[in-house]
Amino acid sequence: MRGKRTPPISVSTAVADLSTEQGVKSGIAEVLSAFGNRIDILVANVGFLIAQRFEELTAEHWQHGFALNFFTHVYACQAAIPLMKQQGGGSIIFTGSDQGLQPDAGLGPYAQAKAAVHSLVKMLARELPSDGILVSAVAPGMTRTPLVERLMEGYAREFGTDSKTAEKLELQRRGVPLGRLGEPEEVAEAVLYLATAAYCNGTILNISGGNVRSVTS
Repeated sequence: MRGKRTPPISVSTAVADLSTEQGVKSGIAEVLSAFGNRIDILVANVGFLIAQRFEELTAEHWQHGFALNFFTHVYACQAAIPLMKQQGGGSIIFTGSDQGLQPDAGLGPYAQAKAAVHSLVKMLARELPSDGILVSAVAPGMTRTPLVERLMEGYAREFGTDSKTAEKLELQRRGVPLGRLGEPEEVAEAVLYLATAAYCNGTILNISGGNVRSVTS
């Protein structure tokens, strides 16, 4: 976390095809094998954006958008939940989106899949606490990631300007009160909070700089 020193940690990585059930589960199994098949916290963090208007979208666009943005979470949970039950509990954190709470035009498969992720949180948060498993999600707004940077490049071409100016114009168009992109570290801090907050369950934590205006999630 910002301003704090953290002790050295051991990291294991795996390359996996997240568009398939077998790819997700194989990737998780490979990482678990490096840590004695124990999993205390699962963070499902996947995002794939298709920026097109509804009438331009094909069935393949919708299927691919849901395969990456929703079903990856389902498959990851199928792999992790049995282990967490054996251990006596755990914490599951999904990465949703402010688009799943308040969708903008032109982001159909992404926004609808993230809304489905939020609904999955609510369902699992009812099913799993008796096994000591808590489930919540962060719902970031536009955050400085490669996905958003590619989106800004597309807007720059559309506006006939550079990416920095396109970013400013898009933030103004969306009416984001803080007037800037979020930073990955700010989202990570929210994930850490949910992973350790013993009375947060079924929470969709809005991290949008004030972009989402609804009073409920």
